[in-house]
Amino acid sequence: MIHVLGDLIADISMRLPSFPVEARDIHRLSYLEVGPGGACNVAIMAARYGVEVGVLGEVGDDGFGLVVREGLKREGVSVDDLLVTPGAETPVAGVVVDKAGEPAYLGHPGSLQVNTFLERWTQPIQQAEALFADGWAEHSYVPAMLLKGFEIAKAAGVPVYFDPGPGNPDVDNGWWSQAIKLASVVLLNRSEATRITGAEDEDGMVAGLMEMGAEFVLLKRGAEGLLLARGNERELVDGFKVQARDATGAGDSLAGATLYGVQRGLGLRELGILANATGAAKVQKLGTGHNMPTMEEIALVLENNQQDAAKLLPAVD
Repeated sequence: MIHVLGDLIADISMRLPSFPVEARDIHRLSYLEVGPGGACNVAIMAARYGVEVGVLGEVGDDGFGLVVREGLKREGVSVDDLLVTPGAETPVAGVVVDKAGEPAYLGHPGSLQVNTFLERWTQPIQQAEALFADGWAEHSYVPAMLLKGFEIAKAAGVPVYFDPGPGNPDVDNGWWSQAIKLASVVLLNRSEATRITGAEDEDGMVAGLMEMGAEFVLLKRGAEGLLLARGNERELVDGFKVQARDATGAGDSLAGATLYGVQRGLGLRELGILANATGAAKVQKLGTGHNMPTMEEIALVLENNQQDAAKLLPAVD
């Protein structure tokens, strides 16, 4: 089983005709949905690839916590090690997307009660095939919790996947360097890589991340595709041209595909093609959570671009 640690939140996804929105404005939404969000998207995407996935973390016993728990179970993600805290409020992201498909995030941090790594999560991590976490860090104590999980995984020989994301402006994101030192696979975009390494060119970004300890780097280049680097291997894989409707969750879908592809042993080029196709399938859909792409939608992207879907996707009974 692969475990996803932390950032288990609910998303309220909304689509607006246009920005900006001024006080006292009245706008009719063209799309509205509530569902699992944050790192739940990664778990859902990996589960759709047929990966056995579980989550480690906390939600409240409120309505949003119920959305997260039931939504994950509906997608086949194990919540056996998910802590439900009475009286706690589950974090929520309000994701507002304009007609160009670009999101703005309105975060409610909630009031979770667990501020240290729980011993009950040690054994699941030690026995996992891999551990994934991102760097959004809703609270100041989250980095220490994640790093503890990474240390346990590394000591047990469990691969660690880390996606820094944009981070939390209220938290010192210097902890990212410690996370990368413990990580096997680092997934990030160019602006995040520049922020971490100080490098402006892609070769410098990759070199800097590997000097920090990353074994495998997937540099997300937006619509231009991916740069994948492992040891002395480099592979630049172009993105697929599609009509983007909503960029929300594109990185999460790519991460879920990467969990599947690396564990399956795909080569760099095959992995890049699969990850790009997954992201391309996602941006054509609105919302996150239950609206992460299906295998059929990913297969369509691959087939429309003369790629062998049967070679890359899991066999369907």
